Amino acid sequence: MSTKEKLVSRAVELFNENGIEYVGMRELAADLNMRVGNVTYYFPTKDDLVMEIISQLRDLNSKTIGPDCSSIIDFLSMYKQVFHNQYQYRCLLLSFVHLVSRHPLFAGNYFATEAKRREALRSHLASMVKNNYLSTSLIGDKVELVVSHITLISRFWLSEARISYVNWTTEQTIAHYLNLLSDILLPYATDEGKKQVDNFRKELGGDLPKTWK
Repeated sequence: MSTKEKLVSRAVELFNENGIEYVGMRELAADLNMRVGNVTYYFPTKDDLVMEIISQLRDLNSKTIGPDCSSIIDFLSMYKQVFHNQYQYRCLLLSFVHLVSRHPLFAGNYFATEAKRREALRSHLASMVKNNYLSTSLIGDKVELVVSHITLISRFWLSEARISYVNWTTEQTIAHYLNLLSDILLPYATDEGKKQVDNFRKELGGDLPKTWK
């Protein structure tokens, strides 16, 4: 790893452990046994470092969220990977409100990306309707409601889990929120779509917390 890569990698670890707000450039430099000047050579400010980490998560999710999902299993499998990506960079989601309120550049980038994510969600839902996994009744305001519910879970699941499910494993936690996504789709699922939800839940069976068994 290059020095820059080591800085980013260790910063993510420290931010994940302690929170972005509570780790400064001096703490990062001390942890790596480096001078602060060596850190600021690559990242002049902490904001620059945070923006690099945000960029990494955004790129990772962009690779995960493809242009289309042909089935419910494809959709839920995609979100399973998205949740793993987010957990890898969980400091960003856990400090989401702080970052949006304190960093205009982050806020602007986030809302631009969020608009693209919502449009991708609409496309995924339309594809599942086209392939007869979701009902043709999923149109208009109903689509927007489903998109909003999925976006809400994706944005804040880690914050809720940190408070409510602290004793669960990562896999149990992710399985729980994938089940919530399934419940959002179920009212609109066709018979074939319901079979796909059942099959996906069976695959998750070993990871489900006891409350779901």
